[in-house]
Amino acid sequence: MKATILLGSIVFLFYFSIASAVEPNWDAAVAFPAVGEPQVIHLDNGTKLTLLGTTRGYHHMAPGYEKLGTANWIYTATNTTVVWIKEDYEHDSSSIYELLVSDRANTGCVNIERRQGSFVKSGVMLQSFVLSAFPRWDKETILRVRPYRGTVVKGEFVLTNPAPGTLAQWTPKPLLDTESDGNLEVTLTKLVAGAPTPNWGGGILVPTNDPANQCVHLNFDFRQNGQSTTNWQPWPVQTTDAAGNWSRGLIYAYPTNGVYRIWGRMHNGANIPPPEHYGMDGYYFQPGLWPDKPWKVRLEFIQGSGFSDDEIVIFTNVPVKLGSQQDCDDEWSAWDIGKTNFPFTITPATVNGVHLKLLPPLLVPDQNSPGQKYVSVIIGADLNFNPKGMNLTVVSATDDQGRELWHPFGIPWAGHYSIAFPNVHDDIKSLNLKLALHKSRFVEFTVKPTKQ
Repeated sequence: MKATILLGSIVFLFYFSIASAVEPNWDAAVAFPAVGEPQVIHLDNGTKLTLLGTTRGYHHMAPGYEKLGTANWIYTATNTTVVWIKEDYEHDSSSIYELLVSDRANTGCVNIERRQGSFVKSGVMLQSFVLSAFPRWDKETILRVRPYRGTVVKGEFVLTNPAPGTLAQWTPKPLLDTESDGNLEVTLTKLVAGAPTPNWGGGILVPTNDPANQCVHLNFDFRQNGQSTTNWQPWPVQTTDAAGNWSRGLIYAYPTNGVYRIWGRMHNGANIPPPEHYGMDGYYFQPGLWPDKPWKVRLEFIQGSGFSDDEIVIFTNVPVKLGSQQDCDDEWSAWDIGKTNFPFTITPATVNGVHLKLLPPLLVPDQNSPGQKYVSVIIGADLNFNPKGMNLTVVSATDDQGRELWHPFGIPWAGHYSIAFPNVHDDIKSLNLKLALHKSRFVEFTVKPTKQ
C-alpha cells in the first residue's frame, strides 16, 4: 500500500506532566499542539491526515481551531485525553478510519473510532479520537491508521508520554474462576490474548503477527440454579487495567479453524449453522488491552431460551395492516410512545413488571429486496422504563395460517422496541407473538491473560 509519512521531532513537550499538575475546567482545558514539522500520514485515496495535537480535560476543542464557528466540540470524563487530526480530502466526503494505539514494541494494540467531526471548509475536516487506552508506562504512544474494512496504512504518529506514576497492584485470580450474578454462575475457562482475529471469509488474510489483527479468545461454563446450562451467551464486554485504560467490544463465536468467522443465525433460541460452518471454539472479542498486565473483564450475559413464566408475554391474532415505507417511518419516529397519535393494537400487557403495548404491525415493501415484503412491529413500554440490561426476545412468531416467521437480528431499543420479520407472505392477516422480556446478568473477572 502506497503511503508516506513526514515525521518531525517528537511532539507535545511537557505532555501530560503539565496536565497532571493542573486540574482543567471546561473553558480552560490544557491543549498540547504539535510542535516542529507536522506529522502527516497519506491515505491511498489522496486524503492527508495531519496530527494537530491533544487536549486534556473534559471540554475539548481542537488546538489552533478554538474559535471555529462550525465546530462540534466534545465533552468527556474529567482528565480525558483527546487526539485531534486535521483531514484534507479530495473527494466528496471524508474518509472513515480508526486509530490503532500501540506501544513502541507493538506488544498490544487498541483500535479507537473517531468521536466527532468538525467542518472547517470544503475538503477540510477536524476529527477527534478519545484516547481511552494507551501505554502509559512507556515513553511513547504510537498511533497508526486503518481505513474502514481496509489494511493498516504505512506510517505512524508519535506522542510523548509523561513519566509513569505509581500503578495500582491488581491480584489476578487463576483460571478456573467462577463469578455469579443471582442464580447464574459463570466460570471463565480460557482467556488468551494474541489469537488471530477471524475474518468474514474471502479476500486476503491479514498478517496475524500484528496485534492490530489479533483478538482475545475466551470461553465459559455456565450453571443456573446449580445445574449446567447452555442457554446464556456473552455479548458486550469491557476490559480495564490498573493504569486506567479501558476498551469496549462485542463478543462473537470463535471458529475452530481460527480463520473464518462463523456464519449462522439464532432461531427460537437455537443456533442454525450455515453450509460453511467451521465449528465453534468458544468466543472472541477485540480489542483487549496490553496482555502483560492483569485485566478486569466485565461481561454482560444474555439469555437465549428457558425463560420463566413471569418473563413471557403473548399477543395473539394481532391484525396486520398494509402500509408504506412512510407509514413505517412515521411509527418509527414516534419516539415517545406515550404521546404518539397512532392507535394501539391491544390493551397493554404487563411482563416482568413492565407495561408493553403494540402499534399496528405494518406489512411493508422491502426496499432492499424488490418484490418481497416484511412486517414491522413497534412495541412501546412505560414512559419511565429503563431499558439498560433488559432484553426483548422473540420466542416464537407465526402468522394467521400457522406459518413460522423468522426474526434475524437482535431487538434494539430506540424509545421503543422494533422487530422486523422479513420474507413474509402477501396474504398475511395477523400475527401471533410469544415474547420474553428478561434481564441480563453481569459478572467481572480479574485475571491475567495468557499469550498465544
